[in-house]
Amino acid sequence: MKFCPAAIVIALSSALVMCHKNEDANTSKPLSVEATQGGATLRISTAHSQILAGETLQLIVAVDRPSNTSVTMPQLQEKFGEFDVRAHEALAKDPSFPDRIAEQITLVPFENGQLTVPAFEVKLRDEAGKESSLTSPPMTIAVQSRLDGPFDATKFRDIKGAVGVPLETQWAWIIGLCVLVAVFAAGIYRWWFHKPSGPVYIEAPHERALRELNELALRELPHKGLILDFYVLLSDTVRHYVEARFGICAPEQTTKEFLNAARHHPQIIDDHQRLLASFLRAADMVKYAAQRPGPHECENGLDAARGFVRESAPTTSHDANATQSQVAHEAKK
Repeated sequence: MKFCPAAIVIALSSALVMCHKNEDANTSKPLSVEATQGGATLRISTAHSQILAGETLQLIVAVDRPSNTSVTMPQLQEKFGEFDVRAHEALAKDPSFPDRIAEQITLVPFENGQLTVPAFEVKLRDEAGKESSLTSPPMTIAVQSRLDGPFDATKFRDIKGAVGVPLETQWAWIIGLCVLVAVFAAGIYRWWFHKPSGPVYIEAPHERALRELNELALRELPHKGLILDFYVLLSDTVRHYVEARFGICAPEQTTKEFLNAARHHPQIIDDHQRLLASFLRAADMVKYAAQRPGPHECENGLDAARGFVRESAPTTSHDANATQSQVAHEAKK
């Protein structure tokens, strides 16, 4: 009997050790894969390598690249392999890694077992305009069922037969419900086909251009390394504005042809011609001469475009009347 306390202590210690091992075995661990090419590194990581079916899986897609290289992240559909895509959003810049572009993708599995997250492919473009791709290895996630133990069909009750409902005692309710539905349908019909029509406002060219320039500023493409994309959208906005404002087919002409047409246009003054020529030539240097200005110079270009649109907007009484004529009133017949 004197050995009983020692035996109890040994048994309890063994049980605690086994529980600790089982807990470590069931703990989900972080998982990551990466690929490197041409000085750029693509890394896919998640904090959980093991989840339950129906739980969300957060993936971080990060690309570390040279500052003169632009990156195009993958565009996912509703399904990605064996997972449903619930969210796809860009992450804020990390001051410790200024050349890193990162996104968070939320996936949800509904199957059990070892599920594979397919490979991610990103597009790279260097300052010379040369394009390449970087593909990550696939990633395996263990998805467990939410059921305790194996599925047992005998534990579920079978479907019962139909239950008869004595309709002869419910006619009053049925007639009342039909009358209510008819009154409701008549009200909807009267509201839809007899509602008063309101004014339809057509956006003026300068208003549309300023709105598109503000939306372009909010996208912060220069800070993401997408200098070329920024200048393409910026010059397209200005060219479409000039086409709508002055009747010059700017999008189909070269910069030289367009400036020559603007030089002979009676409503484009010399100051506007010089501002427009300077802006379009700067955009051409980025699009065709592989120049890559910094974010500050891109913001100056955006301010120059805004200034041109505001200064060339309608100011005379003739232009004001033309702008007001874009407000049309339509009445349904």
